[in-house]
Amino acid sequence: MRIDAVVLGLSPTGLYALRELHEAGHAVVGVDRSPGCARYSRAAQACWLVGDDDALMARLRRLADTQATPPLLLPTNDHYIELLIARQAELAPRFRFAGCYGGIAAELLDKQRFHALCRRHGLAAPGVWLLADAQELDALAADIPCPCLLKPALVHKARPFLRGAKLLIARTPAELRRLAATLPRDSGAWLVQEIVPGPESQITLFGAYVDAAGNAQQGFVARKLRQYPPGFGSASLALSADCAETRERSQDFLRRIGFHGICGAEFKRDPRDGVLKVIEINPRPTLWFALSHAAGKRIAVACARDLRGEAAPADDRQRDGVLWRYLLKDLAAARFYRRRGADFVLPPPQTAAAAQARGRSWAVFDGRDPLPALMEPLLFLRKLFARRA
Repeated sequence: MRIDAVVLGLSPTGLYALRELHEAGHAVVGVDRSPGCARYSRAAQACWLVGDDDALMARLRRLADTQATPPLLLPTNDHYIELLIARQAELAPRFRFAGCYGGIAAELLDKQRFHALCRRHGLAAPGVWLLADAQELDALAADIPCPCLLKPALVHKARPFLRGAKLLIARTPAELRRLAATLPRDSGAWLVQEIVPGPESQITLFGAYVDAAGNAQQGFVARKLRQYPPGFGSASLALSADCAETRERSQDFLRRIGFHGICGAEFKRDPRDGVLKVIEINPRPTLWFALSHAAGKRIAVACARDLRGEAAPADDRQRDGVLWRYLLKDLAAARFYRRRGADFVLPPPQTAAAAQARGRSWAVFDGRDPLPALMEPLLFLRKLFARRA
């Protein structure tokens, strides 16, 4: 059986990649460690559930040995990016994948290294501090602007203390000192990140495939309207809308660092100084990439064709005004702001632009491929019960 690409990850992000590549005529296999909604998509020739990375490597080798030309490897989550980085020497003779996994992707994943990279290349970013232990956090509390986020570097060491949460929020220096005093001594290093004020609806998004020469193909810009978890999560409601500054800053920075691959970037304008600051750049497709497809862009296809030495797809102007929604997550985010928004560290998002949308897109639902949307609520309940068990 001919296989043109292997999509690593079966979340809604992987579902985007499967559908776009399948629509373009590519035969695609999906892979993950546990079931995701994309497992049930008609866009996949096959889906593998492989929990062990060594077992996955063996299966990939067997697949490559049956193919006349090396298939594309496309990671859609950080775990598989780390796998490509660690095993690239073994994978490179058998598969095609973007050059960023040879080095720069590791710097983009690590918040501290990413902040240093931005500083070296003159890209404004929120402050980030990596602290060796809770005692060091207490010593530096007066130098860190508030509000800020606190995240454990090793989640498993702090999980009993966090009780299901992923981060802590300190609104004032006094609260930061109080939190520092409560952190367990055996919880390891903590990451502290400055919070850019203002609603999450001020976040702009950029996605593209950047070729080896540094040219951004299928460049796409959008605006977040809401996200989940509220304030500090992934988009749950977004609108395609061009922003020249977001596009230009993204392309310039990616060219400066020699990036090659698919990327998804987030920026937010800081109302304190008016500067557009980068929040993160992911060296892979991200959750909202289905919006780029609905707006006329073909980012995954551009990557596949370039790595296969084929002609690039037509790169037409994006269609603005398309509204994208991740329904389950967005319902939860909207409920949060209705019930608790007045007490949140950030103001409620401004979502009025959604009413003027000229088209709609969904993270999971597609009438031509309905099973992922039917299965996703069941998968969500399965995860919920597993966490409570």
